Amino acid sequence: MARKPRVRPERETKQIEIERNVIEQFLMDAKEFVQKKRSAVIYSFIGILVACVLGIVAVVVVDSVNTKNEKRFEKIMNDYAKYSSVGDAEKIKGIVRELRDFTDSTYFGFPHTAGYYVLGNILFGQKEYREAHKNLVRYADKAPKTTLAPLALLKAAIALEEANDLKGALEVYKRLEDKYGDSIIADQILYNAARVYAKNKDLVNSRNYYNKVIASFPESAFAEEARKRLFLMGAL
Repeated sequence: MARKPRVRPERETKQIEIERNVIEQFLMDAKEFVQKKRSAVIYSFIGILVACVLGIVAVVVVDSVNTKNEKRFEKIMNDYAKYSSVGDAEKIKGIVRELRDFTDSTYFGFPHTAGYYVLGNILFGQKEYREAHKNLVRYADKAPKTTLAPLALLKAAIALEEANDLKGALEVYKRLEDKYGDSIIADQILYNAARVYAKNKDLVNSRNYYNKVIASFPESAFAEEARKRLFLMGAL
């Protein structure tokens, strides 16, 4: 017996027709829009294409510049290691000039940022405390989330102390306390601040900071030193 063809229910047929009509209408509307706005569509497409090309070019250029800067920085560091090991002061002065030029002529990337840290430390060793402070603070500003950032600021504060700028040193210690109060050098930050307050004849704050060291870091070597200082100040 021949099988009767399946007849679609009228409701199902209408639903399919409606779905087809919606799609067809969307395509017709899109076609009409493109025809009416042909220039705008073409310019938009060109704009997107240009943006993509520029993005690719930017990535390539940045990568190329970074590679070049890394090689340049590596050479400077190798030269510094070579001449500092033999104590060649003149060569080291030349390296300092190279590092100054390097940080001034580069604008991004790890070598650019690290250049400030290295330069700051070299200048500190040469007792150029003001410039050492400036470069160490720049490093901390550019890389605040790195492990070296609090160390750079700590050395910057000591540099100002060596330059007899106690007020400036205390400002750096305040920044350290606010931003890096939970770092691995927090006990030293508080201890150094207490010591500088004492040098600045502010004995009240000095005692407060020595007590902060003892209360927050009782097992620290700086806490032991703080107890000695307080004893000498007659505060224990």
